[in-house]
Amino acid sequence: MATFEQERERREKLQHTLGELNRIKPESLVRKDVLGKDLSFEAGLPVFQRTLELYKSLSECNLDDVPYETLGQLVSIADQALQYFQQILTFSIQQHPSNPASVRDQLITQLRDAWHGYFTHITPQIAYAIRRGSDFDSLEREARGSLVLMKEIIAEQRTAQEKTMADMQGALEKVRLAAAEAGVAQHAIHFKQEADSYVGESRKWLVTAGSSAGLTMLYGIFTGYFDTQLHKAAADAAQTVAPLIPLVVSRVIIFSVLSYAMIWSIRNYSASRHNFVINRHRQNALSTFETFVKSASDVQTKDAVLVQTTQSIFLPQTSGYARGEGDSRPSSQIVEVVRNLTGSKS
Repeated sequence: MATFEQERERREKLQHTLGELNRIKPESLVRKDVLGKDLSFEAGLPVFQRTLELYKSLSECNLDDVPYETLGQLVSIADQALQYFQQILTFSIQQHPSNPASVRDQLITQLRDAWHGYFTHITPQIAYAIRRGSDFDSLEREARGSLVLMKEIIAEQRTAQEKTMADMQGALEKVRLAAAEAGVAQHAIHFKQEADSYVGESRKWLVTAGSSAGLTMLYGIFTGYFDTQLHKAAADAAQTVAPLIPLVVSRVIIFSVLSYAMIWSIRNYSASRHNFVINRHRQNALSTFETFVKSASDVQTKDAVLVQTTQSIFLPQTSGYARGEGDSRPSSQIVEVVRNLTGSKS
């Protein structure tokens, strides 16, 4: 049984050999600049690279617990690999003048065939060192902790996402309701435009009716005074009234035209005022629709508001300006249409 001192000496020898191998660069073994392309070791570069990488991995391992016999095997194969590489580094045509290419190929082949032995002895030590240097229980605990943390984060994100989606749905529903209500209310602008146009026309017809009435009155006063003077002159002259008939007829025609113009203007004024009042009423109904809908607490009340608003738009309304106006009643067809609409909406 080897002593700890013997193990230490052999371990130091192994580390020294591994240090010599680590200083060798795979590209320096090709030696194309010295031997030329034909005699260079370029064909063995893959073998050089994997062999040196294997010994480099061994040098990075903790070999404190490796037994004396195993250290001896590692020292033996490391010395062998170092000798092969030194022979390659010192290879020259002068040393092998007869057949240098064959010697070169033999060196590459020897190193290639030794790979199995190197790998068999070195890889278990690398695996053991990695396992010894790694606390897999701690890694497992950290992995489990990370997994739990990830699950918590995912759950929080899912909860936040569901809350965000709920808020978005609520906001979207509010926007839809606001858009629907605003859509109803904004149609009031059409009736406002109509009401403004009719109030302007009613003012024009009122001016026309007043002017016609004034002209008719002035013409009546003028013709009445003129006819009185004409009858007096005819009576004083003891003349007959036959020559005055055409003059009277023409004046009656003119008076009738002025009277008809006055009556026509008054009728148009009444019609314009009627249309103005009706459109203003429809505008007010649509403008206040949103207020009544928001104040309603149940669907039936909202449907009733919708029915009343629809009736104020599509049913004839009284204004006080049209002749023969009566108390309008809801048409059964319109009520049925509104019921169908509210039923499908519900």
